[in-house]
Amino acid sequence: MPDLQTLGMIVGAVMIVAALLYVLERRSKGVPVDYLDLAKLTLGSGVITSGVVYTVGTDSVVEVAETVTTVAQDMFVGKPDF
Repeated sequence: MPDLQTLGMIVGAVMIVAALLYVLERRSKGVPVDYLDLAKLTLGSGVITSGVVYTVGTDSVVEVAETVTTVAQDMFVGKPDF
């Protein structure tokens, strides 16, 4: 079950980032956000990410996610190495 939860978190994070980038791009141009396009872009990025994660396999994706999480935690909590 933790594997499925980790994969869901990866897909959710990609969907949120895609939505935020779309909104920021539209706001920077001064154009109103089209919510139908936002929904299509968000769902499409989730579907593509799910396919990539499924194709790559759960074991390697979980290892990468754990590595990234550990590095991010060390970056904010640990001592910097310069």
